[in-house]
Amino acid sequence: MKDSINGLIPFRHIMYKWLYDSNDGYYTNDRIGKGGDFYTSVSTSKFFGGAISRYILKMLEEEKLFLPLCIVEIGSNNADLICDIAEFLNAFNNEVFMKTTFYIIEPLKSLHNGQKEKFIQRITKRFNKKLYILESINRLNCALNHDTFFISNELFDSMPCDIVINNRMLYFKNNKLVFDRIDTTIQDFINKYNISTIEIPFFWESFIKELCSIEYKKWVFLTFDYGDFFARDMNIRIYSKHKVFNFYEEWQNNNIMNFYGNSDITYDVDFNLLKKIFESNNITIEKCITQAKFLIEECEILDIFECFMKNFSDVQLIKQKASLNGLIAPNAMGERFKALCVSNSY
Repeated sequence: MKDSINGLIPFRHIMYKWLYDSNDGYYTNDRIGKGGDFYTSVSTSKFFGGAISRYILKMLEEEKLFLPLCIVEIGSNNADLICDIAEFLNAFNNEVFMKTTFYIIEPLKSLHNGQKEKFIQRITKRFNKKLYILESINRLNCALNHDTFFISNELFDSMPCDIVINNRMLYFKNNKLVFDRIDTTIQDFINKYNISTIEIPFFWESFIKELCSIEYKKWVFLTFDYGDFFARDMNIRIYSKHKVFNFYEEWQNNNIMNFYGNSDITYDVDFNLLKKIFESNNITIEKCITQAKFLIEECEILDIFECFMKNFSDVQLIKQKASLNGLIAPNAMGERFKALCVSNSY
């Protein structure tokens, strides 16, 4: 972490420590799901992973990807998604499954053992497939001879941001949050992409540049996140025990440090900005639509569910339908979550 002049620390560095500090950062432990602070699509239904598996097969059928294949999840938390994808892929097409190598990119070493053990129990012991865990994308060199499918869920809204209001930027100084002039790095970033949001996601650009800089063969990157197709008003917020807290209200009440490190802090993803950054790196936008539309039309999730319905008891069927509805209903995750799929195809 670098201090700015006069001891001012940009808020993005504070948010980074809040979420990712190796000793007590929020994401160093598995805190997602019923017993945690918030739900994700992964913790809502296994059919989310099943739908992604179907989409991978679609990419192979359309020859946007070829076997052998690498499937790489970026930011996996507890490895449930990569396991769900592997299970369904094996059920749908064993030949594709056998010619696929599974990876997780996970910077947090504290999560590696849990991810590896989850995959061993669910996949390795049953289907004799290994999981490879790497700390960064640039260590994926062993996969360069294979086409690659990248998947992430709620990745970009977990990348630290800066906060800029009325041409003033938020910093941390002398144990207090204060506004001061915008540093030139952030101002250049704002000007480059004509950003109008209050939350400035400076780290998006470096992540995307790293993804695009490695000489893979063909690759597809699919991500789901909470946000919209345009810039929204100030929306940075805190999640704790399935309750939402307004960041600015808690700041005004001097409560921020009560949440620091033990609750999630996030913001809406501006998908228009995300597209701009990918396009500036000569990446093709395949789809940018709501999660519901993507899962239903591109992944055929309703057909998948129908195929597996006969395996459920009456009680299980009710629960599974409710979970599926959580993924695609307009008043649940279906509309507020968006899907962005990009590729390096020309």
